[in-house]
Amino acid sequence: MDDTSRNQSKLVGSTRTVELFSLTDGSITEKDVERMVDMSVKAFEGARDKDGDISHSALFGNNWSIAPSYFRHIIVVGLYADAVYGIRSKESKEIVAVGIWFGPNQRPDLTEEFKRKVGLYDFLDQLEAKFREWYTSSISKLIQERETFFTDDVCVLFSVACAANLVPDSLFFKERSRRWWCIHLCTDPEYHGQGLARSIIDYIHEKAQRTTHGGFVALAAAVEVNVHKYRTLGFRERGAVESPIPDSDKTIEMHILSRGA
Repeated sequence: MDDTSRNQSKLVGSTRTVELFSLTDGSITEKDVERMVDMSVKAFEGARDKDGDISHSALFGNNWSIAPSYFRHIIVVGLYADAVYGIRSKESKEIVAVGIWFGPNQRPDLTEEFKRKVGLYDFLDQLEAKFREWYTSSISKLIQERETFFTDDVCVLFSVACAANLVPDSLFFKERSRRWWCIHLCTDPEYHGQGLARSIIDYIHEKAQRTTHGGFVALAAAVEVNVHKYRTLGFRERGAVESPIPDSDKTIEMHILSRGA
């Protein structure tokens, strides 16, 4: 497969092109990275003001001046993992929607050297101590709780049912080995309402089913309005996890949803 077919895939029945961006093949520039960072800040500021989404305010310790550092960190992590997908405007060629999706066994480097390289500590060093402690402890706990909604094991009875063709054999495989997980998804506010995020979701879902036996997609949503939107796109809610926010009577709540499983 050549670089063009690898990095660009036309959505069936659509004129939109979803691209896989990579640091290794020149498909993205530093200007593109900063564009995605700026777009992400604006998108989630809008979600905060319009939908009452406090999840990112909690991550930033209510200090939105450090938001660029956070978004740059997760975008660069995704780029090194070949996990960043986006759509460009046909007119300006600027990126106007982006999603970061990790496929099965596609994991970021967890070494200290890599964490420094991708700017994790640049972000953490700007947090107040109490929020840094909350970020490093509570986020990992939320992730662990999230994983309880995805099975790794199947019972003997279920195995027999698969063997007897009573249920699809794709369901027999461990869910985490079939899951494509989204850690970031947003659209430039000026391009809202055009179905760009949906196009990325549809593309990743199709890719998951094409490349992974029994593949499916999953993500987390922090506010009910987004939970409703994802349900209209075929997602089902598996459950929710929550954590109290420092110096606040509020909690951060994440609804876990999946499509195709």
